[in-house]
Amino acid sequence: MKRMVAAFAMLLLCITGMAQTEASRTKKNPDVICGVYLVSSPKNDVDKIKVRITRTSKGLYQGRIVWVYPDKNPDGTERTDQNNPDKSLRNRKATDIVMCWNLKYVDGAWEDGILYDPTSGKRYNIQFSLASNGKDLVARYYKGRPAFGINQQWTRQ
Repeated sequence: MKRMVAAFAMLLLCITGMAQTEASRTKKNPDVICGVYLVSSPKNDVDKIKVRITRTSKGLYQGRIVWVYPDKNPDGTERTDQNNPDKSLRNRKATDIVMCWNLKYVDGAWEDGILYDPTSGKRYNIQFSLASNGKDLVARYYKGRPAFGINQQWTRQ
């Protein structure tokens, strides 16, 4: 019994140590979020985009679409921001869209961001945290409060 308790305590220390190591790595380098991520549409299995997250001159983070699949509409025309509520932006290319912005780094997460969904033209709140593998992101999309949102994994490329 003592051996089982000792083994469990050792396992718990190892798990806690790994979590602290990951948290300290993020706290030392909030730019770990920067990079390109593959994102699948939460609405279907076909639409995919790649988003490049960068740090702005103001120290906030934003994500711009750099690739979209499929890149053509069913009628063969290039995909544009056709559902944007601002009519003057409806003809811009999908790769000209800044999809998320205003992300602030706070205690190991990137919070208070805004996500623009070009498929619907709607805006949502967004926050990110590192996935358990330490390289991908877990995105939380929500309206109002994070408790009422959905999670989606963004895969680092």
